[in-house]
Amino acid sequence: MKKTLAALATAALAASSLLALAPAASAAGCVTTGLTTGYKGIGGVAHKAASGCSDLNLTHAHDTSGAHTESYAAFYKNSANNWIQGSRGYVQVSDGSYSPDQIVLVSDLTPGRAFSIASYWDGGDYVEITH
Repeated sequence: MKKTLAALATAALAASSLLALAPAASAAGCVTTGLTTGYKGIGGVAHKAASGCSDLNLTHAHDTSGAHTESYAAFYKNSANNWIQGSRGYVQVSDGSYSPDQIVLVSDLTPGRAFSIASYWDGGDYVEITH
């Protein structure tokens, strides 16, 4: 019995050490969704997760035109089921990965709300949104 309790305590300590090393987005239970952008409008559509992240954070961008930089804006459906551009507007972003909260496209989006990402110069880019 004592050996079992000691083994459980050791396992719990090891697990808590691993959790402490996890990135903030993972610790908060955020979800990351990959989307293809639309051209100045709606592209792929996802729904805001019920998670510890209340914002739409752009955490990866890949401009497929080869320019390696693009301007992105988030759109979301409001309570009347209309697509609304986020108040932040278009944000210029270079290709690469970013930490959550570094590039916030929309703040405090309601869980379950539909959202999409638009490219300003061309559509078909790939982005990852942590939400």
